[in-house]
Order: sequence, then C-alpha cells, then structure tokens
Amino acid sequence: MECEKIKEKLRQDAVSLISCCWRGINWDNVSSRRRMKIYDEFAAKIKSASATGTTSHFLEKLCEKMDSGISGTDAPRVLEIIRSVEAEDLDLEILDILRSETELCVLLMREANNELKENSKQTTLGVSK
Repeated sequence: MECEKIKEKLRQDAVSLISCCWRGINWDNVSSRRRMKIYDEFAAKIKSASATGTTSHFLEKLCEKMDSGISGTDAPRVLEIIRSVEAEDLDLEILDILRSETELCVLLMREANNELKENSKQTTLGVSK
C-alpha cells in the first residue's frame, strides 16, 4: 500500500515536471506543421531525456530538446520536486515512470492543461463551478 502511494506521488511529480517544461516552450519557434504532432514529439523526447541518472539532468535535457525553459513561477515547484526526489533517493524510480508511462504522463498533463483552460474561460466569462 505504501509503495503505491509513493509511486502515485512520483507520477504526479513527473507530470508536474513535464508540465513546467511544456509551459516554457517557445511557441514562436514551433511551426504549424510541427504543432500537429507536438504531443508525439514531446513524448518521444521525454523517453529520450529520461535515459539519464538524475531528475535534474532529465529536466535539463528535456528543456534543451524542446527549446524550453522553466519560468520563474514554475522554478520553486521544480526545485521542490527535484530536492524531494534526490533526498529520498528516488531518481531512478521517477525516471522509470517517465520512461514506462510516458503516454499516461502526457495525457495527465493534457487533462490538467485543459482543466486550467476551462477554469480560465469560466472565470473570464464570470461563471463559477
């Protein structure tokens, strides 16, 4: 039971890390043709970047591959996740999740992004849930 809780927290942390990278993508450099397959490209680059030994190196490689950067508002969360993973010596576990559950992590990220967009639209329109 405890192992499942740890794995679920690591999955949530993995989704948070890739979301921070996603938000930092320079969309001005992404052509409309490339945007059509951007989620497939992102998943492939997550798998590729996860072939490393540390979470911080993974994020560095992923951001480099996606021409992305971590924004100032995301930086504290990223730092908190990386410190937590390293302190508990769980780098290999989170990297394994990123490799073996890439599509799930991307889908969870997309779902969270869609939820944020919907909430933002409702706030703009003055509608509350």
